[in-house]
This record gives sequence, C-alpha cells and structure tokens, in this order.
Amino acid sequence: MDNLHIHKSEKTPFVEFSDKGELRIEGRSYPENPVEFYEKPLTWLKEFTKNKPKEVNLHVTLEHFNTASSKMLLYIFKELEKLKLSGSKVNFYWYYSEKNEDMLEAGKDFESILKVPFQIVKLP
Repeated sequence: MDNLHIHKSEKTPFVEFSDKGELRIEGRSYPENPVEFYEKPLTWLKEFTKNKPKEVNLHVTLEHFNTASSKMLLYIFKELEKLKLSGSKVNFYWYYSEKNEDMLEAGKDFESILKVPFQIVKLP
C-alpha cells in the first residue's frame, strides 16, 4: 500500500499517512469542500485498517478547524476507534499550542465522544 501525502495550503492541513502506522494531520483545516478534501485520507485509512495493523499512532496538530472539518476528523477518529476496539493498539496524540486554548478544548471534546483516550500534549 502506498503512503498518502497531501501538501498543506492556506485552508487545508498537511496529511501524511504511512503504511507503517504513523498518521499525521497538521495545520489549518477549513477547506471549501471538507468532504472532498478528507475523502482521500478516509479511503486510505479504511483500506489500511482492513489488514488489522498491530499499532497505529495518530498525531494531530491543528491551529484551527471549522465545524465541517470537525465532522470529517471525527470520521477518521471513529475508524481508528473501531480498529482499537478490534484489538489493535491505537494511540491518539492531540497537540495544541499553549497560546491556543480552543484546541485544548477541542481535543478534550473529541476524547469525550470516543471510547479511547487521547494523549493531549501542550506545545510551547
């Protein structure tokens, strides 16, 4: 399976999903069409999880995202939640800047929705 790499833009995040189980989403997420933007990462993830990888690490470092993006991120998180509940080791890392309390709250909100803990990490 090929790795997925999407360059960031002013409105879309950097996305890098590795077949080694290292997944990264970084930057800002308020694309004009979030469903279209997140279609590739979701499709890749669904295909990747079919093989029941032993371990997956998701690293999310967002500065800002809109409501429509939050829904798409939740779809990604739910796919990984299913994988964890089926026995794979899945680690969620949510990074936020100490100057951006909104992202801290967003991480806590996502964690409260899912049945898996987030490791919430403050960045200087």
